[in-house]
Amino acid sequence: MAPRAADLHLTLPAALVILAGGRSRRMGRDKATLPVDGVTLLEWMVRRLGPEFAETIVAGAPAPEGAREASDRRADAGPLAGIEAGLLAARSPFAFVVASDMPRASARLAAVLLARCAGHDAAVPRVDGRAQPTCAAYARTSAVKIGAFLDRGARRATDALNDLDTIFVDERDLATDGIAVTELTDLDTPADYEAFIASLRA
Repeated sequence: MAPRAADLHLTLPAALVILAGGRSRRMGRDKATLPVDGVTLLEWMVRRLGPEFAETIVAGAPAPEGAREASDRRADAGPLAGIEAGLLAARSPFAFVVASDMPRASARLAAVLLARCAGHDAAVPRVDGRAQPTCAAYARTSAVKIGAFLDRGARRATDALNDLDTIFVDERDLATDGIAVTELTDLDTPADYEAFIASLRA
């Protein structure tokens, strides 16, 4: 049985990798620079989550204070290139990877996924049958398999999971550990962003 989140202390070696690349077509502007509480969304996430981890890495954008930058090794390769870059830059054996447009993701969610990732390449939430590879835990060593996938010219992150020893964490598993699936909601549109800001003021 996988260890429960309560058994995992995030002071143990684990990296936080925030994916901050992407074109943000539906938002109409760079999501990572959206204002939240007087700072950018990226800065807000680094400040909120970073202290829970041994190190914080930003892939796809300049890193704010409290984090260091990992540059993609491949152009136009999507979020999977950011995952690869973050894992290669990590000093810790495991990493919690989260897209910068998923600001509701919590340290507790990270703990659940990191605990389940032990002995696997990746632990990935799956909601309504859809895997969420940009909010998941990865072993640093999985970067080799991800790199091989990208070397073949493939780009789809969900397809790359088939090349990894992946354990999926479904809604029922998340609920057992007290995780609401809303933590996996991303900010795609200005309306999504406004709703997120309103939730902070509630």
